[in-house]
Amino acid sequence: MDESTQNLYAMLDEQGENFGTVGELIPPKTGSEEVSLMQKKTKSRASKTPAAAPDTPVLLLGDEKAERTERTGRTLSNGAACSGSPVENLERTQGTKFEIDSAIDPLRDADDSQVERLSFDKLDMPCFIVRDDWFDLGGKRKPGVWYCYETEGKGDNPPTQTVTRICSPLYVDGVTNTENGQFFGRLLRFRDTLGRWRKWAMPMELLRGSCEELRGELLAAGVEIEQRNRNHLATYLQWQTPKQVITAATRTDWTAKGGAFVLHDRIIGSEDVHFQSESIAADGSARAGGDFQGWQRMAALCEDNPVLMLSVCVALAGPLLVKVHRDSGGVHWVGDSSIGKTTALIVGGSVWGGDDFKRTWRATSNGLEGVAALLSDTCLCLDEISEADPREVGAIVYSLGNGTGKTRANRIGSARHVHRWRLSLLSTGERSISAAMQEGGKVAKAGQLVRLLNIPAARAHGVFDELHTFANGREMADHFKTECAKHYGYAGVKFVEYIIRQGNADFGATLAQIEEQFTHSDSQAARAASRFALYALGGELAIEAGVLPWQQGAALEACKMMFDQWQAMRGTGATEHKQILQSVSDYILKHGDTRFTDKSENQSPKLERAGWYTDRGGERVYLFTSAALKEAGGNYDFKRVLDALDSAGWLVERDQGKRSKKTAITGGGKPGLYWIQSAEESDHA
Repeated sequence: MDESTQNLYAMLDEQGENFGTVGELIPPKTGSEEVSLMQKKTKSRASKTPAAAPDTPVLLLGDEKAERTERTGRTLSNGAACSGSPVENLERTQGTKFEIDSAIDPLRDADDSQVERLSFDKLDMPCFIVRDDWFDLGGKRKPGVWYCYETEGKGDNPPTQTVTRICSPLYVDGVTNTENGQFFGRLLRFRDTLGRWRKWAMPMELLRGSCEELRGELLAAGVEIEQRNRNHLATYLQWQTPKQVITAATRTDWTAKGGAFVLHDRIIGSEDVHFQSESIAADGSARAGGDFQGWQRMAALCEDNPVLMLSVCVALAGPLLVKVHRDSGGVHWVGDSSIGKTTALIVGGSVWGGDDFKRTWRATSNGLEGVAALLSDTCLCLDEISEADPREVGAIVYSLGNGTGKTRANRIGSARHVHRWRLSLLSTGERSISAAMQEGGKVAKAGQLVRLLNIPAARAHGVFDELHTFANGREMADHFKTECAKHYGYAGVKFVEYIIRQGNADFGATLAQIEEQFTHSDSQAARAASRFALYALGGELAIEAGVLPWQQGAALEACKMMFDQWQAMRGTGATEHKQILQSVSDYILKHGDTRFTDKSENQSPKLERAGWYTDRGGERVYLFTSAALKEAGGNYDFKRVLDALDSAGWLVERDQGKRSKKTAITGGGKPGLYWIQSAEESDHA
């Protein structure tokens, strides 16, 4: 590699250019630099033919193999096609980079003196050949994949040797499959319209049917396909099975061995893995832009602003979930419009990606399954819960928190592949999860409220506590949005690199020590405390790694402060307990005068009877029938309703060993009733 190319790679590394395993490319050259490179290529091609890339499978059939080997002085392997593009493997975190000199301008015709000359007599037809540059085979041919065959002669007409172009240069470099030996594919390497080399691990299932989806992906990525010969493409991709076998990952997350972390555009770690997807491009996936130092300058302004600090910590916690055996979950920022909730979301999202990393709640549960799988072990950012269908909010929260999509049947009745994921969640809304579900006629369950924690976002200046050098909260919010649009995606990658360097460190033990610093009063608060401790662990490890420019201990203090805010908004006691008391209290307020009558008087209620009442010491006690109490308790199990009433002291009379009491009713016999006196001072929702 010459000095100018080395300098260019150094510049691209500093700017954070991404050369990952999917869609990896080299930017085209322009101006005088392009002219210089082209001059060098012209000279080099005059003296030698393009050499095959190291370890690249080559499809050269018949005597052509021996001729090519003799001409280049190299031994060629069996497999797909030969390449004139030398490959240099650099750091795995930067992906695979190709020499810029190897990208021959596909729009530039070649001099006849430089054209490689082939002969039909030395081809074992039918066969496919691939060339990166112009060549001669019964005439001058463009670079690309060509199908060579011989037609049958008829009568006095001899057989005709024919060559047909399929597409621009495209190689099958290896066979891919997942670590459990499923979901096979092919690792394709191709050159786009501008001459840049790219890679894609293509699932074999795209070859089903007419292959329109496959051709659409390749066309969008810059592969030029001959329309009349498009049906030969699928045959070419399966013509031979390459010897190289590569591990494929079908979602972003840690590999089974834990030695590498898979993102859509890069592999972090030492394992030889490629991300395999039906789509070459992935909008909203994790990616890097700008520079890391710029992001750190922005992140430094988050210190002393606990809402922003917790958002960053939640985003960083994604890769730790598998290390400490925790399920998906996250934070829902609640507050009035225009206080900066979306800004907090964008700041957290900048850990992994740019503007398109932030999504909205305006999606179906099925759509969010695919997004969650795409972002597994990272962070999913959902803005404004009011845009979601209130009837689906609860199901979405459960689904995202449980990490498993719906089980669906295929056309023959068997189960389809189910999406799975682990991720941190960041959400915003003017309403809490409970309020959003109530609009759809649903009651929020405790499991939903501990998976996505409602936290008030309002602080001294919108979501900010410390404005630093800014005049007001709006000016500071605008600065954060601008900087996050420029610099993003580096913190997550560098944090994962730090985790990998720790080897088999016991992150679970460290998490347990941090959990002890979060005080709680019940089992649900304990679950929430464990989540806040996880976010604190992520933040403190990132500080230790030099990813976050904060003082040691700052992340832990911010998480403690926000845990207190969560507890203040929630109140004390189990969520189901409070909801049951609230439901029974509401039932009494709604039906106390219409469905209950005095037990000492033989009267009929105005509506369907729910029970009776009696006055004691100036307080009214309601005597519920079991059917009415089940109705008042809502969707909860009847025993759970009685447990909540009993623990709150609302059951004021009972027979021995029971929670009901045989009660004499004037004109109504002696039924077993539940004597309930609500306490106004009780702490319920």
